[in-house]
Amino acid sequence: MPLDSPSQQRMYPESLPLTPREQQVLRELAQGNSNKIIAKILSISTYTVDGYVKDIYRKLGVRNRSMAAVMAFHHGILDMNSPAMDELQNKSA
Repeated sequence: MPLDSPSQQRMYPESLPLTPREQQVLRELAQGNSNKIIAKILSISTYTVDGYVKDIYRKLGVRNRSMAAVMAFHHGILDMNSPAMDELQNKSA
């Protein structure tokens, strides 16, 4: 199987169409942090976070934080031990 096959690409964050900063924001929102908290963690304004979140949703083709978290897991940005994954598993139970 070639290294650039779609199934291989799913395993590596660099296969996402997101900038490194968007990946940071995605990681934080998938951890369950609000935009206000993300802004504080990354030392940016909440308006900037809002823009990143909209861009992330558009690029990933999702409409909410839960689906963005699923995509983050799928692409290897989150692991199964993250609080965000615990929350998603509890919602589906």
